[in-house]
Amino acid sequence: MNRRAFLTATAATFALPGVASAFQVRTFSPALWDEVRASDQVVILNFRTNWSLTCQIKQELIAEAISENPEYGELQFIDVNWDTYGRSRMAERLKVARRSTLLVMKNGNEIARLVNEPETGKIRSLMDAALAAR
Repeated sequence: MNRRAFLTATAATFALPGVASAFQVRTFSPALWDEVRASDQVVILNFRTNWSLTCQIKQELIAEAISENPEYGELQFIDVNWDTYGRSRMAERLKVARRSTLLVMKNGNEIARLVNEPETGKIRSLMDAALAAR
């Protein structure tokens, strides 16, 4: 990420502290994952931590995109706690090697992936791919 994008995203983190709660998020559990894989719904798995600045910036950028395009708000987000599930079989099977990873999934299959890139355009592209897969 270039310096300007980082500074802009960092400023957004402090300027928009309540925006991250602007969209619905479900908390990952193995039972929820089994349910989602068995359905045809499109979900975005968000491998994140509470202590990572990159993860926080990404949350703010997602919320900002949803506030500007309400159709994004219809997407289903599932937070996967990296500290708990980062070394799990599920993360290993999905080849998730680090926190700050977004995966668009349908029927247990990957549609799109974004790793450690808290950039507005890339996040919107990922959410556009999720919308197109519905």
